[in-house]
Amino acid sequence: MIEHQLTELDRDECVHLLLRHQVGRVAVTIDGQPHIVPVTYAADTGGDVVFRTGPDTVLTRVDLERVAFEIDGVDLQARSGWSVTVHGIGREITDDDDQTARFLRQKLGASWAPGSRTRWFVISPREVTGRRLQAAHGDDSSPGVPWS
Repeated sequence: MIEHQLTELDRDECVHLLLRHQVGRVAVTIDGQPHIVPVTYAADTGGDVVFRTGPDTVLTRVDLERVAFEIDGVDLQARSGWSVTVHGIGREITDDDDQTARFLRQKLGASWAPGSRTRWFVISPREVTGRRLQAAHGDDSSPGVPWS
């Protein structure tokens, strides 16, 4: 049997993973009901996460609300993986003209989803956490490469 260990990722490794990936999930509670929506996103070195959405979607409700954002990677064969979660406040930046808003909007590529995606939001982190599950050191069955 393969022994696994669960380790906490430090903030720098979490941000590194946020910078390398493009798809995650936004979680927000609306009228007491949790909603989790996949999005394409971009991140900056401070852990800010930017995404855009259409004019009348659940995601427009994240403005000034407490939200969570999550990304992950899984290796089914090795039974290993990692996850990063950003907890913070969502804020609409569609009409903001400051340097940070312009930078974040420019950083995000084309939306994968069809239709008009004209509303831009940023999640400013209050907390960034992550975990990695991998085979324990010394286990020869491990692929030897951490998920990223």
